[in-house]
Amino acid sequence: MPEGPSIVILKDLIQELHLGKPEVLEVTGNVNNFDKDKLLRQKVEDFKSWGKHFLICFKDFTIRIHLMLFGSYLINARKKNSFKTRHCF
Repeated sequence: MPEGPSIVILKDLIQELHLGKPEVLEVTGNVNNFDKDKLLRQKVEDFKSWGKHFLICFKDFTIRIHLMLFGSYLINARKKNSFKTRHCF
């Protein structure tokens, strides 16, 4: 299970990429509780961590990601099996 320090490490790894304020170019996944089209062309303001949550901050809203019991992430790599929900930066 991802613990707090793993989430902080994820945040630090993302910040080390020096992305500036990247723009969301594609949104995929199986999330039904918000309008995915709202993310298109939005600029990411910041990446933060809060406990076991990874936060992607936009101007008017924040996406909270909880990696659950079996959460994992990849940076500049692809997993052979497809994800149900993918987070690409």
